Amino acid sequence: MEAKGIGSYLQNPDMMVISNENPAWPQSNSFWVTFRKGSWYIITWLPAAYFLPADKNISAVCEAVFRSSATAIYTVAPELVERLGLRRLTDDEMDEAGLV
Repeated sequence: MEAKGIGSYLQNPDMMVISNENPAWPQSNSFWVTFRKGSWYIITWLPAAYFLPADKNISAVCEAVFRSSATAIYTVAPELVERLGLRRLTDDEMDEAGLV
């Protein structure tokens, strides 16, 4: 991400924060990315979680989501979800994946 001019840091061993501020706050452009149970997920401040298909490039998706907003990302815009092939998880799916 750094090569793309985007900051990031590990919040814990399996959770990376994508943000140009450390620590990230709700007023900053930020979200989380994690790899759980064999899949990548993007998690926003709402919280909302999005499943990333295996054929997508996580770095490119993170860059597109980050550049889509100048402020905290609470949800990913529907047109971006469609373009990137993301799928928003239900609350039950978020619980099952351990994302909340």
